[in-house]
Amino acid sequence: MAKTEITFPSIPHVQLEQGRGTGYGQYMRSLWKSTLVILILTSLFVTYLLIKPGGPVLVNLGDNVIQGFLEAVGLLLTLPFFWQGSKRGGLFPAPFTGRVVPAETLQRWVPLLLGLGILSYVIGQALWTYNEDIAHLPVLFPTWADAGYLGSYPFVLLALLVLPTRPLSPGTRTRILLDSLMIMVGMATFSWYFILGPTILQGADSVLGQVIGTAYPFVTLVLIFCLLLLVFHANDPAMRPVALILAFAFIIIVVTDSIYDYQELHNMYATGSLLDVGWPLGYMLVGLGAAALRVGMVSGKLLPAVPAGVALSDARAGKPSADLSLWKSMLPSLFVPLVILL
Repeated sequence: MAKTEITFPSIPHVQLEQGRGTGYGQYMRSLWKSTLVILILTSLFVTYLLIKPGGPVLVNLGDNVIQGFLEAVGLLLTLPFFWQGSKRGGLFPAPFTGRVVPAETLQRWVPLLLGLGILSYVIGQALWTYNEDIAHLPVLFPTWADAGYLGSYPFVLLALLVLPTRPLSPGTRTRILLDSLMIMVGMATFSWYFILGPTILQGADSVLGQVIGTAYPFVTLVLIFCLLLLVFHANDPAMRPVALILAFAFIIIVVTDSIYDYQELHNMYATGSLLDVGWPLGYMLVGLGAAALRVGMVSGKLLPAVPAGVALSDARAGKPSADLSLWKSMLPSLFVPLVILL
């Protein structure tokens, strides 16, 4: 019997997985290089604030300028300048095929939204620097700088709401919603007791000042909600690096904002302290998270947000997470006794 050579057509998802090996290595190397740059820049900033070269006026100006520069570094990380385009000139190169995030999906806007959030904050920082170090305004609050600071949060929240993730069952979505509401109620109670309530009751020189002063601790609660979204996104192995980077960034920003709100409430804040490291570090990490997401999409590592019931390859999809881990399930309950005590 003559031997018959059997040929099989190329299997797209197999070719895709073979191309991902190299892409994943580049993905991790890009993250580590960017992380190293962020750590070096942050260390230099900390050294500057500890040494305080020059007089108070020069240190104050240098602090504000360095903050704006480092936050601009975070903005640069969100841009696609450093990523290769495809041979056909597209933004997302091969192997950007199959069930990875295509250019037509909503998720491709996430890095841009995070970048707009950082840009808004950089504008606020530039206005603050002008008001404090050039115009020497006697009153720095409220000003147009606050519009830049506060304007960053809607972009960040919208970006996290459209992050790509694997589908969840209706029961899991309901549980996530209820758990998030419990945690938000607990955090709102803490914020009202320590920051938000005293801010409103203390009042301000104007209604606008009172509204803006109240907005800062409120947007801190919005960031905490963003953290909750990231915790639940971390269930997806493909999203875990991005979720962890962004979660760490928002933890830093939330802690920095909370300390700032408390110090501002008691007239303790002054430019030039180590607290000022928190904002640029946080927003550089936001930029790193956006870069991680962009590189992950380009390399085909991340999946789009697809409706439940759509079949994905076994090697990439698995099954939707029906259950949360034990510590995530217990987390909302931890706030109940603390809220009762307050």
